[in-house]
Amino acid sequence: MATALPSFPGGDPFPLRFDVNAPFAPYGSYETTPYNIRTTYVSSWNLSIQRQLGTDWLVSTTYMGSQAVHMWVQKALNSALYLPGGPCTLNGVVYNPCSSTANTNQRRRFSLEKPLELTGILDEFDDGGTQSYNGLLLSVQRRAARGVTIGGNYTWSHCVGDNADANGMGPSAGASYQNPNNRDFDRGNCDSDRRHIFNLTSVAETPQFANRTMRLVATGWRVSGIYRKSSGSYLTLGTGIDRALTGIGGQRPNQVLGDVYADKSARPLTNYLNLAAVAQPALGTLGNMGRTNIQAPGTWQFDTSLSREFRIREDQKLEFRAEAYNLLNSFRPVNPAVAMNNNTFGQIRNALDPRIMQFALKYVF
Repeated sequence: MATALPSFPGGDPFPLRFDVNAPFAPYGSYETTPYNIRTTYVSSWNLSIQRQLGTDWLVSTTYMGSQAVHMWVQKALNSALYLPGGPCTLNGVVYNPCSSTANTNQRRRFSLEKPLELTGILDEFDDGGTQSYNGLLLSVQRRAARGVTIGGNYTWSHCVGDNADANGMGPSAGASYQNPNNRDFDRGNCDSDRRHIFNLTSVAETPQFANRTMRLVATGWRVSGIYRKSSGSYLTLGTGIDRALTGIGGQRPNQVLGDVYADKSARPLTNYLNLAAVAQPALGTLGNMGRTNIQAPGTWQFDTSLSREFRIREDQKLEFRAEAYNLLNSFRPVNPAVAMNNNTFGQIRNALDPRIMQFALKYVF
């Protein structure tokens, strides 16, 4: 199918050309990778101690650690410069004030150095990012005894690193660190960091009854349950607008109160975050808040299943299964909006899935 883009700046870019005549859209967005960029690698180590108690119980303690180096982050090479005051003339055009979001491209470094080079966002991959993880895993397990199996574990951990772990694929386009001269300005808790995680599982099976009627009705039922509780992820509060006037997104506000939380109960429509605790930075400056340093509400889930096999003949059976996710139909909050210019900033307005039930019947022959 042919595509015509007569109004596209510089003309229709298709078909693409990769020679000396390759077109570059005015103020387009570009990303470059150094030829000698190093590959990310991860070192990991662990130490585990296990002990059996009696004949049925097993307990263990495990330390887990890892260190990732040469993680790819992004550095802005062509950010806009903040020019205070006004009026001023940039490449023959008068602006008043000198700096605004309307003339971001005209204030970019390359535009000021070479006015004819109409380059917009230009980011370079930087392999200097690092990430470290340390965790303690405590677990207990009860082997099947009298038809009951129980297992539980608790993890206490912390992951800290540079802004490089979005979905494990490196930063997305335009997600360069805020201060092009200071990678550590964006160092914080990992996006995946969950400080506390608790899991409990149990499986119970009804016994083999001697009475024929009871054996037909009650024998062989298997009930299982999984309970999971986790502390919340870490949020990055945002200005929602380009206060630094650099053309770099994801800027953070100033924290003006010691406590940014309002109602930590995280009930429906409550204000989890306090808007009065943060303020927009002065024009041309970056806020003092760190990245991923505000903990979101925790979450939990209780899932169960009920199943049984009915033997019809030696080579035929009927399998029944019923499952319930979020059995108690609990309200489990979704993270609130974190941009200051959002009129629902900090509010709990959405929830994870309600109770979901499903049933299955399978005939095997």
